[in-house]
Amino acid sequence: MSNYADVLGTSNNTSPSSGVNTVSAQQLSAMSSLSDNFDNFLTILTTQLKNQDPLSPMETTEFTNQLVMFADLEQSVRHSGQLDDLIGLQQQNEAAAAVGYLGKSVVADYNEVDFQGEPVEMTYNLPEEAKAAVMEIYDTEGNLAGIITGLETDFGEHTVTWEGTDIDGDPLDFGAYSFQVTAVTKENEEIEPTYKTRGTVTGVEYADGTTMLKLGSFSVNINQVLGIEDPETAS
Repeated sequence: MSNYADVLGTSNNTSPSSGVNTVSAQQLSAMSSLSDNFDNFLTILTTQLKNQDPLSPMETTEFTNQLVMFADLEQSVRHSGQLDDLIGLQQQNEAAAAVGYLGKSVVADYNEVDFQGEPVEMTYNLPEEAKAAVMEIYDTEGNLAGIITGLETDFGEHTVTWEGTDIDGDPLDFGAYSFQVTAVTKENEEIEPTYKTRGTVTGVEYADGTTMLKLGSFSVNINQVLGIEDPETAS
């Protein structure tokens, strides 16, 4: 990358990173422990009250404070369980709604494309005018696979069509490729672009509380979807 890095006045050697449970086991354990401790507390309190000197009754402030503490803790445990239920329900609804994306062409806030032999479009947005800009394309291993020079440097959104070729112009293997734009201002200060990618949703995945939409050979978080396009119009 030394050639175009020198042109921009920057150096960049890194690739871009590319059912509701009503009560959980933790909640049951917490409630059980709380119940046992509260029962022990009441036993001790009852015993002390039975054996106190009627002419010199014990100070009840500490007992009152402990009763309040137990009540607050119980409410906290119960609210935590209700919150977990709501989160689980929201995740299930999100996963169910994601099925509606199947077969749709979406625009996502992401910098990866699925190359399958046909030219693909990669969109970048410059927050300010640049002096120079180049696009670096990486394979899934993080290796530099291609470079596109002479990018538009005006402020705003720009789209580049990539033919799926490497630095020497030879065709690359089909699969997922990420892209990154290196740009600088007239003062050689680095600019941080944002990106968009397009693709047809071919599947839905749900793991670790996250709903992912498969766009061919790569996936995006459903929360990164910016819009849905008509497949015929998009093509």
